[in-house]
Amino acid sequence: MPNMVLDPRYMDKCWKGYKFRFSVNRRTLTITRIDEDAGWDCGFCLRAYLPTENIPDCTSTVYTYHGLHGERAPEDVTEVIFHPSATIIQTHAFFGCHSLERITIPDTITQIEQHALSDTITQIEQHALSWCISLRFIRLSTHLKFIGMMAFCRCKLIEAVFLPPTVRYICSQAFHDCTSLRFCILPDPIDRLGHSVVRGCVRLSTTVRNNLSKVCYSTSFTPQTIQDCVDTHGIECSTEVNDRQMSALHILCANPHVTGDCIRAYLQLTPVAAEQQDSDGMTPFQYLCRNDITFLEDRSFSSVMAWWYGCMPPQTETGTKRKCG
Repeated sequence: MPNMVLDPRYMDKCWKGYKFRFSVNRRTLTITRIDEDAGWDCGFCLRAYLPTENIPDCTSTVYTYHGLHGERAPEDVTEVIFHPSATIIQTHAFFGCHSLERITIPDTITQIEQHALSDTITQIEQHALSWCISLRFIRLSTHLKFIGMMAFCRCKLIEAVFLPPTVRYICSQAFHDCTSLRFCILPDPIDRLGHSVVRGCVRLSTTVRNNLSKVCYSTSFTPQTIQDCVDTHGIECSTEVNDRQMSALHILCANPHVTGDCIRAYLQLTPVAAEQQDSDGMTPFQYLCRNDITFLEDRSFSSVMAWWYGCMPPQTETGTKRKCG
């Protein structure tokens, strides 16, 4: 690989007496231990760059992921940027990234982990984002089709996963032992569902009581779909709660696809929902602030709180307005 520059963050220790085989697949250099005492499968990958490429700062905790076979992010990364060429999150790509708190997966990504769609479930590669113990916020691709085995296993701080309707394959133990997970609706229909997908998710809500919660869970809601649902099912559906005392507004404010217009529409319909608390004592506004939803970053108001209360309808002598305006 003449004139190539290697990213040293992938390098591991080499001990005297070890022998290695070097192989190149596209831009990834794979080094595998092959000496006669190779009982421990010692191998690692190095990311190679052309001299003309923009080589990232190897001391930075911001990592650009390319979706290459064998590519694995350093464990100390705090932010991930997806290269436009990435269409898949490979096996073990972010395994054990213990400092990663949030990740936004672009719509170019359609698969989390390589896979083989056969009857042998063990052929599916695994652990793409497992053991990310600080991960709280995930925004999945709206085009996602496949989630591999143990993809989010033991991501113990994730509270909500919003699966797009495009997902057709969810493999075994995909969300195993996500002990903080409170809300997750599986797409319908789904072509393959592995065993123990949510095993150990002891806080998971098991009921969805009304259609408005389903609307607010989706990735394609609008102010009009919220209004239409309330018109069809009655204003009471906007304050009903599930078995974790979460209203549809809680779900909407936790949804990474939410827009300010949708929140404003809901609050104009039912401002009383803003004060509801779930079983953890959390209001919808607190979910919105904790998730730091992107649309709040470009704001011309004095504070998020000021914007929130600015969404409330004006009071009149006859009561509160009930239509989106």
